[in-house]
Amino acid sequence: MSTSIRLDNVIICYPHLFEKHAPPGTSNEKYSAEFLLDPQKNQAACAAVDKAFREVAIAAGKQDMLQYLQSPLKSGDQLNSAALGKGRKSRPELEGMMVVRASDPSYAPAVVNAKDQPITEAQRDMIFGGCVVNAFVDVYWSSNQANPGVFVGLRGVQLVDNINVTPLGGGAIAADQMFAPVENAPEPQQAVPTGGPSQKGEGPSWM
Repeated sequence: MSTSIRLDNVIICYPHLFEKHAPPGTSNEKYSAEFLLDPQKNQAACAAVDKAFREVAIAAGKQDMLQYLQSPLKSGDQLNSAALGKGRKSRPELEGMMVVRASDPSYAPAVVNAKDQPITEAQRDMIFGGCVVNAFVDVYWSSNQANPGVFVGLRGVQLVDNINVTPLGGGAIAADQMFAPVENAPEPQQAVPTGGPSQKGEGPSWM
């Protein structure tokens, strides 16, 4: 059994929507994304994930194990604490947020803009970490012997806002999204050596 839900107006991080990606230290490539949910602004989405988690676990006959199963809705503060405990850096963007990680090993998600028109791979720079999106996901039970439990499948992403945002994880922005043509600028030319100090070499000590 699986339950499909939509997460509206959430923040996307580390989007791998057009190509598979394997987390560091693994070879398990998947289409994937992480979604940050504000416990106040995204109350309905948080409640929907928690409800789906319980429904799927019960349908799998695991009602007696609910308190021991890991929910796909995770506390960003707890994830940061766990990272620090393993000697890794914490992520400021997770503070006070809830986190849902969704993936699919086989099928790329549908990706559309706010007008429900497809975003192609050539336009992939439109979606980066920090954008506000709507996400369509499946919450399902996996009977994998090595790692059974409730997981989240990534089905679709709709870009809502990539302007009034702060770039986060996976937030590299294309140059044409940061700059515009400069009017009346001189035509760039190849620099001509003048015998002055060269900027080639090892560079300053802080580089």
